[in-house]
Amino acid sequence: MIAALSAALAFNAGPLVHPALRPTPAAPVVRPTPTGPLASPTPLASPTRASTTRCALDVIDPSYNLALGSVALGAIFGVPGSPLKSKVGAFVAGVPLALFGLFIAFQTTTLRFTFDDDSFALVKSDLSSTGENVVVGGENDWAYKKFVNYDFFPSESFPILVYFKETQTPEDQWNVGPGEQANSAEAIANGAKPGQVHFFPAIANVAALKSGFEVHGCAKI
Repeated sequence: MIAALSAALAFNAGPLVHPALRPTPAAPVVRPTPTGPLASPTPLASPTRASTTRCALDVIDPSYNLALGSVALGAIFGVPGSPLKSKVGAFVAGVPLALFGLFIAFQTTTLRFTFDDDSFALVKSDLSSTGENVVVGGENDWAYKKFVNYDFFPSESFPILVYFKETQTPEDQWNVGPGEQANSAEAIANGAKPGQVHFFPAIANVAALKSGFEVHGCAKI
């Protein structure tokens, strides 16, 4: 009951005056809105900062397995006491393999495979462009939706080449180089899909490459 009385008093605070004797409240003073150079500017809405969207870039780690294996095979042909050592063998097999291994080591050091939101690419180690493809032209950057197949040769457990096929390259280039056989009537009859063929040495972590192809939905036969 005390709480109810307190609330009532709070609501009707002020002296008890007969309504007829209460003074009429003065009309509010309307101040003119200032104009001219001294007028306060109208507040503007806070500008919204444009958000900058950056594509997630996954750079695949390099792998020197192919380079080291090639150099090792080349060395076997020239190691003193090796049953494979001979002047002919050292020249015909040893030297080319060793040189190939050094070339692959150079490529492994200077090139990287990358995955972003939309495409797979071959770039320099500083992530700058490698320029046009030396075989068919165009950037070494291929949209995932244009893939028709990918694989590793001779196998995923013993990779020497990274292979993929795409339809982004203009169709008049599809039969250049190994594409002639890959797009032959016999290959198509055996289940192959037409497109531009690409082969790259396995200079990157193949397990990570396969995972990238799978995560981004690249087609595979």
